[in-house]
Order: sequence, then C-alpha cells, then structure tokens
Amino acid sequence: MVDAPLRLLACVLPATALSQGRGYGSTSAATKTIVSGLTQLVNLNGGAKPANKKRPRRFASLTPQQVKAGLADDFRNEYLWSGRITPELYDEACVFTDPTLSFRGLDVFEANLRNLDPWIERFVPSERRRVDLYALAVDGTAITASWRMVGTLALPWRPRLDLNGTTTYTLNGAGGRISSYDETWALSAGEALLQLLTPAAQEVEEIVEPEFWPGRLAGRAPTPKARAPLVNPPTVVVLPGFGNDAADYATPLGLPEETGLAAALGRRGFRVEVVPVARGDWLQVLTRGGRDPDFLLFEKARRTSPAFRWYADKVSETLGKVDGPVLLVGHSAGGWLAKLACLLDGAVAARTVGVVTLGAPHVPPPEGTPCATRGVLADVAGAAWPDVALITVASDAIRGDRGGDVEAATAADAYGRVSGNPEGLGDSVVPLSAAHLPEADLQLTLPCRHSINVAGTSVPTDDWYGAERWVDAWLGPALDVVSKPRWLRKLVRR
Repeated sequence: MVDAPLRLLACVLPATALSQGRGYGSTSAATKTIVSGLTQLVNLNGGAKPANKKRPRRFASLTPQQVKAGLADDFRNEYLWSGRITPELYDEACVFTDPTLSFRGLDVFEANLRNLDPWIERFVPSERRRVDLYALAVDGTAITASWRMVGTLALPWRPRLDLNGTTTYTLNGAGGRISSYDETWALSAGEALLQLLTPAAQEVEEIVEPEFWPGRLAGRAPTPKARAPLVNPPTVVVLPGFGNDAADYATPLGLPEETGLAAALGRRGFRVEVVPVARGDWLQVLTRGGRDPDFLLFEKARRTSPAFRWYADKVSETLGKVDGPVLLVGHSAGGWLAKLACLLDGAVAARTVGVVTLGAPHVPPPEGTPCATRGVLADVAGAAWPDVALITVASDAIRGDRGGDVEAATAADAYGRVSGNPEGLGDSVVPLSAAHLPEADLQLTLPCRHSINVAGTSVPTDDWYGAERWVDAWLGPALDVVSKPRWLRKLVRR
C-alpha cells in the first residue's frame, strides 16, 4: 500500500465490492472507485493540500546503493505505518501504486500522509504496531523489498491487521530517483477486511473480569430497583453506537451474557431487542455517503442522506418485529440516530414513548472542527422534535488531558473531535457539553464511563452507562418521565 492509513481505508470495504486480486491490475473497478472516493473524503477533512513547489535537493543524483540505504532507514522508521519516508529518494512525478489505488506526485503522497496520520496515530499507535523487513535487494534499475506489517487497532474488539507484501521501486527518475512505487500484497483486500472485522484472541493475563455487582463472580444475583410497568410495558429497543456490534450489548467483549445491557434490562422485566447492526455495517456511512455530494464534498448533508439512512431503516425493521409501544435506548451515536429514526419514519415516532440517549453527541462541533457526520447531525439537531419524551444521559467522570494517563489523553482527543475543546469533562468519549439538550424532558449526569471497555484500552469495565450498577440510575427516572403526558412533562421541565 502506498501508505498505512490508505491501507486501512482500502481494507474496510464491503466484501462484495472486492476482487480477490493482490495487485492493482486485478482489483475491481468498483474497489478502486470506492477507495479513491474515501481518500478524497479524508483529504477534505484533513485540509492539507499538495505543496506544488519545487523542493531543494541535497544531491544531484543518487546511486542505487544510496537509494537502498535510504529505504532501509525508512523501514527502520516503520514508514508503512508512520509514513516517515525520505523524500530525497523520490522523483517529483513518482507514481505510487498499491492493489487499490494509484496516483502521481510526491507532493500528493505527502499531503495524503499529513491528512491521514492523525487517524493512524489514534487507532494504531506506535506501541501497537511493527514492520518487519525480510529482504531489500538491488536488481539493475529496480529495488525490491519484502516485508510484513502487523498492527492491533485501538477498537473494543481489538482487530489485528497482519499483512505481507512486496514493493518494487523503479529507479528511472531524475538523478536515479524512484519513479515508480508498485506494491502487491499476499492477501486479497477481502481477506484483509475479514481481519479488521474479527476480534483478536485476548491474552489471558490482560483480562480481569469485572464484578458488575457484588457477589456476581460467586454466583450471587443482582437486586434491580427499576421495574417494567405492569400494564402495557414498552419493549426496550437498544440502538448500538458508532462502530459497535449488537453483540456488544449482549456479551460485551466476550463476557458472560448476564453482564450485558440487554440482560440488565431483561432482569427488570422488559422485553429487549437490539437493532441488529454488525461492525461491518458501519462501512456504509462511507460507501453510501460517498454517493451524496453534500456528504462527500460540502459537509452539508441532510438527515435524509444515505450515509445514515440505512441505520434508520434497520430501526424501522426492528420495530416491525415487535408489537406495542417501544422505548428507544441509544448508546453513543445510537442516541442521535434514535432521533433520526423518529424524524424519518412517522410510524417509529408514533410507537415510541421515549428516547433515552446514553453518552450521545447531540451538538455538532463548532465551525472549523470537522464533523464526522458531514452535516447530518446538525440537520437532526435543528429539526422540530415530535411528541416523544426525550431523556439525555451524560457523564462528568473524566477530564480530558493530553498529558495525562491513557484514559485522560484518549478523552482529550475524543472531546476535541466532538466539541473542539479537549479539556472539558465527559465520559471519556463524548464531552458533557455535547451530550445534553436544553429541550430534553430530563437531563441526567452520572459519574460513569462511555463504553464497554476502558477508553484507549481493550480492558472491559463495569463502569459504563449500560452496566448493572448504573442502569437503575437512568432507567428509573426515564420511566417516570415517559409515564407523564406531554403537557405535564413540559410543566415539570419548567
């Protein structure tokens, strides 16, 4: 791949769009088009552009052995992940090619790196990755490298990318520099995709199973306080957050089913349905959003954009499988997507007695801070809300601090992306300032975490919104709110 971030983008594509080719010539046109569009989208978000300036050169010409020595240094710098290349080795018009992408220009390559490097550092930090160089040989006017790159992504299911490849550097550029960079992989893009969607095997010494409630590990049952209404209780429909799988709310990080949010709600007498979202489904935000010019180019996408319409459709389909009223419980992005589902489908809104959002980013970032939803969130936030009770649940447990421990530093990065302010309080992913809405019928702030894992790690936690110890804190008040008619809710809110 011409750089590691683009490698990740190329891998996370729908398997049906991918050929089994290992080189650019055997990759399908659909795959090439999608990767090109994703690259443009990331570059628009990043803002860095090709310099288009003549750069000074230290040497008038380079011998093949000098180029080889420079490439060896780049491999020691793990350039396949870090992007730290030696520009002196490359011709300005060098053509960079991998199995999914091909473009011309050293300055274009460097701009891509500047835009994509923050994403690599966030999801595959240096301590989670490595590059092994197996061979580096000169053959006339070409140099061939055989290598392996391995990295574990900082995502709850800890997928591991393990990729072997070969790169041929052709030395026909000015002064003997690299004029062509041609990379092939030992895996197909479809096989690489499967790696990114497969949870990695956990190391036994890393996992300490949380207790979740006193005595659980000794077989003791919890004692819930909130209970489903005896008359016409709503079905609770759980909406997964961005990047989450429905399994995260049933068997979080492979822990016993009793530890999941679905089981906690079931213990309180509710029928529970989790919207059947798989991790791979989230790729549709990019693949479908890429068809919407307002999403792809202008960051002005509306709530009807195909980027997230598929999720709302899944909510509608889930409600079609149950009878009677429903209570939508949306975690993280699932919170504002619950609002989206109500706005797009009147039948969903008509059956919904309330929407509870757990650590949801409701407020779009300020001007100058790129919005991951490309405008959809702003459109949802500005829409007239129907007669549905709204309860926002947030946290003030973690202060963002770039110089703090892993959790505080991860929180600072997340808060900055969501609100533009890395130093506020929040749940380690969504800042408090973005998680509440003034028009909500009830705002609850709890001292808990955002996710099933400790932010920045793969360690499971019993200190998140959906854990047994916190469910009563928001479910009881939410049930009290949804039991009141609208006029009374408005009166109480005042």
